[in-house]
Amino acid sequence: MANKIQLSKRREFDITVNGDTYAGVHAMPYVTAALRSPDTVAKGYVRILDGLTKSAVINNIASSNPIVAAACSFSSGNDTSTSEQVLTLTDLKVNEEICRGTIFPTWMGQGMDRNGDLPQSFSDFLLQVIAGKAAAQLEIGIWQGAAPFGTGFLSDDGTQDEAGADASACKDFSEVDFADALAASDILTDMAAVYDKAASDISGILTKPGVGFYMNNKTYGFYIQALASAGSNQGQISGLGFDAKADTATYFGYPIYRCPGMFNDTILFTYPENLVFGTNLATDWTEARLIPTYEYDGSDNVRVVMNFAVGVQTAVATDGVYGSTVWDS
Repeated sequence: MANKIQLSKRREFDITVNGDTYAGVHAMPYVTAALRSPDTVAKGYVRILDGLTKSAVINNIASSNPIVAAACSFSSGNDTSTSEQVLTLTDLKVNEEICRGTIFPTWMGQGMDRNGDLPQSFSDFLLQVIAGKAAAQLEIGIWQGAAPFGTGFLSDDGTQDEAGADASACKDFSEVDFADALAASDILTDMAAVYDKAASDISGILTKPGVGFYMNNKTYGFYIQALASAGSNQGQISGLGFDAKADTATYFGYPIYRCPGMFNDTILFTYPENLVFGTNLATDWTEARLIPTYEYDGSDNVRVVMNFAVGVQTAVATDGVYGSTVWDS
């Protein structure tokens, strides 16, 4: 039979449940959870493109000074140009196996019958755990790249060096070289350098919706320490601020986005619509299966299989600043 699943506010599709597909109505949301749960994605710090099969072309039109002096003839300023960025998906999978014999003696094995089906509660728990681990791994992959993820926003090989950064999705951002590793004592200076670079090189992004600073939790901690040591009035320092109730911080009104998957000693300045995360959710190419192999091969094992694809790209290649210790001075 077919079960209709609401994956998002925008899309729904049918899943056919057959003998080797784990309760389709339950299985597909776990793929969605794996792709939607990385902090960067879940908190809306990137633009999401679903429904891709292999790649997507992101088109842009730029025009800075289209106004010219009036005349009888057509006199274009030739100031409008087009550009495109290509986002390519990388096929990924989850292949995990667990032995029922290790579960029976534990509290999770309560209600299990060696001759019966797996309890729904255990199946749900198993998929939740694996989807959660996949999401945590994906959070690192979309930023740092490397196998099996492909190109990330900050590197293409998982290495924090100039070669990786030069091949990253953000390779065309303006560069700011941090002379030393970031610390609470100089984080305000380094953030000012990133902001100043944006103001001088790409001032147009300063008014883009949501434009702000991207950093990992360690770097964010340095900023909060700097507020605590340098300011008063609960962290409000001449336009710098921390809202303890919301657990959010700003820098002269610009939000600070905490992304655990980012490298240390790295700060980006851009906006969420410019960081694009593509998936093949809502296509026929995603799947999630819980396979009771103990029924077929004489083992005591259960396998979890997920297949999906993801990729990242910037929408406007130059709309951002990439501050790091990897750049040559």
